[in-house]
Amino acid sequence: MNLMYNPAVYARAFTPGGRRKIALARGRLHSAERTPGLTNLTEQGIVLNDEVPVHYYVVGPHDAPVTVVYVHGFTLAAEAFYQQVDHLRGENIRQVLLDLRGHGQTGAVRPEGCSIDDAADDVWTVMQECSVTGPVIVVGHSLGGLVGLSLIRRYAGQFELAGAVMINSSVEELSDQGVPQILATPLARAVYDAVEASPEEADEFRDDVTKLLAPSLAIAVFHRETRRDLIEFHAAMIHETPLETFVGYFDDLQIHNELNTGPYLEQVPGYIIAGVHDDVTPLSQAERLQEIWPSAYLQVIPGAGHMLPLETPATVSTAILRLVRDTVQRDD
Repeated sequence: MNLMYNPAVYARAFTPGGRRKIALARGRLHSAERTPGLTNLTEQGIVLNDEVPVHYYVVGPHDAPVTVVYVHGFTLAAEAFYQQVDHLRGENIRQVLLDLRGHGQTGAVRPEGCSIDDAADDVWTVMQECSVTGPVIVVGHSLGGLVGLSLIRRYAGQFELAGAVMINSSVEELSDQGVPQILATPLARAVYDAVEASPEEADEFRDDVTKLLAPSLAIAVFHRETRRDLIEFHAAMIHETPLETFVGYFDDLQIHNELNTGPYLEQVPGYIIAGVHDDVTPLSQAERLQEIWPSAYLQVIPGAGHMLPLETPATVSTAILRLVRDTVQRDD
């Protein structure tokens, strides 16, 4: 059954009954039992980066001619890209995903360790662990876009960047717009205090925070008709996000920008995809990104919001597929 997104759906996802349903699903992420989600993995593992146990997932052969590296968004996890992974399974490619620090199975990290550059180091560590060689296409959504840009800038020349897809991504600090404005409430101060409290107190506070923060984060996400299971799937990922993650990335999003990545994107083909109704990462950020990356094609999706990998999955999959096929053709 399809339904148009409305806030009441999210509110129900965070009732006691909804939380019980989410709790039952926890521990089954990335398994064949969890749908929607990542299934039929070729490989999965854990690699340490600065003592953080980063969980990663691989689909496709080790010797594939092209590798797609996915970087998920804030309060999400690798499995947010499951529809893109499934769409591209028939291609001769390797798909590498990870749960960034503070997210998914990787779990909690102290707020001071939750930064965009640290997360980019997680991606690089996974690429090394998976022995990624040959052409790479970097796909980043939301926060993952900034992380992907940091990776491209800071590890330039250490891997072969064949293309990139940046979805609902910013390029400048968001001190006066987007996510920080959503989180800039008296509740944010309470989150900081809870993180500094004992683990027991933080756990007691967690459900109350989730009930209030998650619908606020989700309110501007879906604008197109969206299946109920996808809405609940998205709510589950937010619910599973540790409090420390909200605090750490909230701070960094207010000061971090990737305008200096422009020279490293010169002549790199790619797509910048944005929803016209995205209130989390304003459309102006997509336009600003294109200013420093003129070789990318800017695609603005009418009637869409911030969760394009789930909201308009075919659009994202098609962009990745075009870059994959163009890369293979260039290399033949």
